[in-house]
Amino acid sequence: MKTTVAILMIIMGTGIGAVWTRDITTGEKVDLSNGFFRAREDGDGSLFWPHWIAEYGTAAALVAGALGLLAATKWGPPLAAIALGALFYTSVNSLGWAFARPDRSAYTIPMIAGIVVSLVGAGYLLVG
Repeated sequence: MKTTVAILMIIMGTGIGAVWTRDITTGEKVDLSNGFFRAREDGDGSLFWPHWIAEYGTAAALVAGALGLLAATKWGPPLAAIALGALFYTSVNSLGWAFARPDRSAYTIPMIAGIVVSLVGAGYLLVG
């Protein structure tokens, strides 16, 4: 079960990083014409960079926590727990964003997957 949880964490972490990197580099959903730190959400004008830090931080923590679990390190389970908590939060929080517009409905699938992975992973860490 440890290997399954770790693989799912790696998939979610690399997926989060890949989607955000694609969105940033293609400029499809992110306008960088005024610079990286001035990029804003179209609807409400929110700055993107704090959100990017949280998303990439979650992605990095998921991958690092998974590698720690696979290597049976002391720090692996605590980092995995933190990363899974961050995944749960970002997945639930982002559902509101995904449900807000029909053109974002495809994003609900990975958000729900993130919720499931975080709950299964947390269950494994708690019960062992």
